[in-house]
Amino acid sequence: MPPFSSRLQRTALCYLILGLALGALLLAVKGLGWPFPYGRLMLLHAELLLVGWLLQFTMGVAHWMLPKHASGPERGPDAPIAAAWLLLNVGVWLAGLGPVLGWPAAVVGAGRGAEAAAVLAFVVNAAPRIKAFGTGREAGSP
Repeated sequence: MPPFSSRLQRTALCYLILGLALGALLLAVKGLGWPFPYGRLMLLHAELLLVGWLLQFTMGVAHWMLPKHASGPERGPDAPIAAAWLLLNVGVWLAGLGPVLGWPAAVVGAGRGAEAAAVLAFVVNAAPRIKAFGTGREAGSP
């Protein structure tokens, strides 16, 4: 498995554990009837699981499974996928912790922007590897 696929998947599994633990805490506190800031923590819970785990794990598997280049580095340059990993994780923490800690909406917006930039960086790395099935050529080429 390529190193960046492994890094994306391992980080995603850490987010899965954090998200499940936070969800269990929210359920336990709700069941006990204790006062707790559910709304803010539900946003963090959703961010950890939807973006931190699901999107990041999907990116790791896609980076691993897409066809390799015939020449040069098998999976293209490492810089875009490294940037995608970094931007996605910065975005998860900014967008997830912003509402919990009462940070301005601009911080959450910056987190969402970092997540969008991460997806764009991933596409820059992955797009040249997408090929038409069975032809060995890139999709859309004559």
